[in-house]
Amino acid sequence: MDFTSNASKHCTINNEIKTLKALYPHDLQVYDVPPVGEISLIEFQELSLDRLKVLRLVEGISLRSDLKTLEARKESLRDSLKKDGLKYYANLIYGAGCKSSLEVDLQARRKDCISHFILRLAYCKDKDQAKWFINQEAELFKMRFTSLDKEGVEQFLAMHRLDCRHISQEEKEQIREDLQMSTVRVASIDTIDFYKVSFRKVIDLVRTRKVYVERGIAYVPRTDLISLCISYFRQKLTVGMEDAKECLSNASDDERVMGYISALPGTFSGMARVVWSTTNTPLEKLEELSRTSYPMCMRSLHEALRINHHLKNSGRIQYGLFIKGIGVSLDDALRFWREAFSQKIDSDKFEKQYAYSIRHIYGKEGKQTNYTPLGCNKIISSAIGPGEYHGCPYKHMDQSSLRQKLCAYGISDFDAKEIIELAKEGHYSLACTKYFQMLHKQSPEQPIFHPNGYFAESRKILTKDTDGMDDSSQTANIKSERIVGTPRRNEAVNLTPRTAERSFATPTRRTENVHTPKIRNVYKTKSINIEKLLNDDEIAELMGDG
Repeated sequence: MDFTSNASKHCTINNEIKTLKALYPHDLQVYDVPPVGEISLIEFQELSLDRLKVLRLVEGISLRSDLKTLEARKESLRDSLKKDGLKYYANLIYGAGCKSSLEVDLQARRKDCISHFILRLAYCKDKDQAKWFINQEAELFKMRFTSLDKEGVEQFLAMHRLDCRHISQEEKEQIREDLQMSTVRVASIDTIDFYKVSFRKVIDLVRTRKVYVERGIAYVPRTDLISLCISYFRQKLTVGMEDAKECLSNASDDERVMGYISALPGTFSGMARVVWSTTNTPLEKLEELSRTSYPMCMRSLHEALRINHHLKNSGRIQYGLFIKGIGVSLDDALRFWREAFSQKIDSDKFEKQYAYSIRHIYGKEGKQTNYTPLGCNKIISSAIGPGEYHGCPYKHMDQSSLRQKLCAYGISDFDAKEIIELAKEGHYSLACTKYFQMLHKQSPEQPIFHPNGYFAESRKILTKDTDGMDDSSQTANIKSERIVGTPRRNEAVNLTPRTAERSFATPTRRTENVHTPKIRNVYKTKSINIEKLLNDDEIAELMGDG
């Protein structure tokens, strides 16, 4: 038996751990030393997207009025991170300091550092974007600082040479009464440590009279040291953003990397914004559009509906909201589903069992809520049962079925293999982007995180040379609408955004028989993300099984 290779491997792992420990000695970083080394483009994308998801979550949680305390916001963030598959960030949120030497924790620190610097490059160019980035990073830093234990705090202070000294019990006793009077929020000064800091470094605490000051020295309880550290962190980050500008100007001219970095601030259009088509899409075009501009998840649903003349509840929701988003009117949607189901049920049964739910998602029934199309995060996390066709084919199809589907759609064996490998590794958005590239012979201009975003990108490319189209053609103007939501993990993208602005349009077909419904009265309805309500009893009832 050869023990040499095993011993060598063990030695290599130990050396790697030692290196990580030296590079990232603390759970909480101020990112004053840029990372060195090489990473793959896939990891580069994944780390940046993970970080952006975290900051979007931080932003959303900070706006919630029901979370009154920092601890409540931190717990909510942890739960959301775990739900989204970002467990290593959830662990970092509660990192105590320098105690852990486990490789998984050291790797989490590494990812934390690299991802921060990638986003720093992406957000440094624009003043408003830089401000947003600094604010979210500062809020995240604040949450993480409160998790440090006494040793972790002191190690952090020592590592960054902050002029802050822990006072002894004897010193505390000498000014006990003053400390007690000045720190009324502390139940007992005996249970908390105090630190001596120059009052100039904690002006906000002095201004609000939260600390005792004597001879220019502020006596800060450990719970309020965050004031000193957050000020230090912001100062470091502000300077770092200026440095990032210079680095970016001297960065690699690799078009993939630079294009991706430029697109990052606008990423998650499927999370932060829902794409809508502002014009009508005639039903007669759906069959053609399903072949040319649908993502695979929607094309599969369209084909299943055409073959089986029925879709189960979740499939109806996923596809119904998608066609609503690309511009199918309510009247046309009712006609579309009625005709699709006509070989299995008559018109009266359709009206009783299905028409109400269709009107409901268009905001014409019930609470008159204007539901938005489902994004990739919800679709990927869907549960799929027997006889159901919704969900994400890159996640939910077995490799054999996915290969058959790709080949049937004209994807070569070589490219199909690459797509399947990406899906196997959990890179569902990369797989979808690769599929897009193969069908359109070029990359989308924007990252794909939403089926309706895929559709919009497809229409841009397929109609880029179409000018002066007549009124019967569909011009897929897209508007953005702010919502709250977070995509799930492993949603990376491999693309180079293009700078050319093009109008969105759909190729004309012979229009003599095309009927465009007359414009009806418009009723203002409140727009809300249906993903928030999918588990509600009301939604389950209105979408009923069948």
